[in-house]
Amino acid sequence: MNTKLTSNICYIAGLVSKSKQAEKNAVGIRTSIGEIEQRFIKIAITELEIEPSKILIEELEGHRHVYFYHSRVAKRLEEIYSREIHVFKKIDKLSASYVAGMFDGAGRVRSTTMTITPISPNDAFMLENLGVHTRGNEILNIGNFMKLIGKESVMIQRVSADLDR
Repeated sequence: MNTKLTSNICYIAGLVSKSKQAEKNAVGIRTSIGEIEQRFIKIAITELEIEPSKILIEELEGHRHVYFYHSRVAKRLEEIYSREIHVFKKIDKLSASYVAGMFDGAGRVRSTTMTITPISPNDAFMLENLGVHTRGNEILNIGNFMKLIGKESVMIQRVSADLDR
């Protein structure tokens, strides 16, 4: 496994931070968005060096559960998201990728609001350091938020494409 922190590994850490697996050493997501699923699989194979045959996909209540078991990868990702306020202190591609992963994993867009559910106190502190203000689970300054993650987030790219139509 690549131990160097890359934007793709940060993205996966953000995704996984919002969909913690009940089983030990499981790394996975639940999504109904095919692009997020494909990006997760691609990063797992290319950067985390997971064999494609080890990636499991299940249909669950209209969502797909995509996951694999790997103790080293699970531990490495947990190290990243448990230390998010120390790792993601400045606005850069790594922070943008991590927050984009959080949003793609647990974000919602509704007419004039954007939320990430849940936002932990550490998440809120980290977002504040990156110039994104929150109240509860709601993103208050959507413009700054979109500027931060726009190029990294699958969901933001989809919303932008829908607005362009």
